[in-house]
Amino acid sequence: MRARILLFTVLISVLGLVVYAMFSVDVYNDYEIESIRQSLKIYAKLYDEADGSDGETARALSEELGGARVTFISEEGVVLSDSALPDLAGADHADRAEFIEARRSGEGFSVRASESAGSSSIYYCKKAGGIYLRISVEAISSWGLLLKMLPTLLWLIVLESLLCGVCAYISTSFVLKPVQELVKKAATDEKIDTKYAELQPIAEAVNRMKDTLAEKVEEIEAEKEQVVKATASKNEFVSNITHEMNTPLTSIKGFAELLTTPLPEEQRKKALDIIIRQSDRLSNLVECVINYNQLDNDDLPSYEVNLSKIAEETAEILKPDMEKRGITLTADIEKDVSVFSRHERIVEIVGNLVRNAIKYNKENGAINLVVAGGKTPVLKVKDTGIGVAAENKEKIFDRFFTVDKSHGGKHGGFGLGLATVKKICARSGWNLSVESELGVGTQFTIEFTAAA
Repeated sequence: MRARILLFTVLISVLGLVVYAMFSVDVYNDYEIESIRQSLKIYAKLYDEADGSDGETARALSEELGGARVTFISEEGVVLSDSALPDLAGADHADRAEFIEARRSGEGFSVRASESAGSSSIYYCKKAGGIYLRISVEAISSWGLLLKMLPTLLWLIVLESLLCGVCAYISTSFVLKPVQELVKKAATDEKIDTKYAELQPIAEAVNRMKDTLAEKVEEIEAEKEQVVKATASKNEFVSNITHEMNTPLTSIKGFAELLTTPLPEEQRKKALDIIIRQSDRLSNLVECVINYNQLDNDDLPSYEVNLSKIAEETAEILKPDMEKRGITLTADIEKDVSVFSRHERIVEIVGNLVRNAIKYNKENGAINLVVAGGKTPVLKVKDTGIGVAAENKEKIFDRFFTVDKSHGGKHGGFGLGLATVKKICARSGWNLSVESELGVGTQFTIEFTAAA
């Protein structure tokens, strides 16, 4: 940058000097021509008409005028005599500019390029009696004067270039110093500030860029963390699926191999029963996983669904399971409470919550199922089961998490029911909360804030 500024400064200064020299030479040349013109007018007054117009008179007058060329021309424009070129006598000069002007106004003036390089001939013509007197002198032209000045001009260019180079170097040092300081500050994490008003917009722009970059870095770090979590979640999911599938598959394989040997009929029926139950368990696991994953691509339209009716039907369907364990159901269901969703999703929510209440309840326990209407419909499922420890209240909604930490343990299940409920609520914008006390029971509450 500094080199460009230096070069530009020197070029501008040299160009300015050359232009100034040419302009000065042109002005000086105009001044010199005008001065010569006035001198020639004075010279013309020295001629006496009585002296004649022959060659001797022309040469004598030329010597008297310091060597100026003297020419006598007739009224018709024919050269009578010439002090410099005697053989020019008889030549027709009627078309010369100075002669034409003299015939019209009494005197004429013109400048013509000379045969000598770098010079011009200046002519003055005046009527003197019955003839015309023309006096001419050689003068240096603008181009000739410029060539004569060239050595001096070159020295001036060299000196001016050196002077401008030094001045430009010093000035650029002052200009670039705050810019260099700005660059150093830009490499740090600190905010940039400058006392120079001209650089303030740059400082503000750099600060905005640094803020934007910092935000982008934070976003990238957050995305990276999400990717790490997603990868860990995926690995955990695969591990859990493998574990859950391995248990029934091991049982099926073991009892299938047992059936290849001779067995009493009672043991044979028992083995077949275990194979069937484990096959059903494996089938249920696959169905649960498919249903859970389908929620990520669930873009079907919603419509008004009767929550009260689904709650009543679910209680009726699961009544045999409750009776097996002596569990009492108290249903406080307000009639015709509707929510805006889809039928199968509400069935999943109510079914998973009630089955969870049955699964983790105590023998001869109780379940309270509540559906309330109003501006924000509410679903509550409360049990008198084993409860959830405070540190596990958020974990119970994770995939494959069970409160007895045994992937099904003595209570069975795969740990996908509550995870499915949470995902449906999250996608629908509903509020899902849990209240629990270890050894006393648990209550799940859903507020259908997006209800129709």
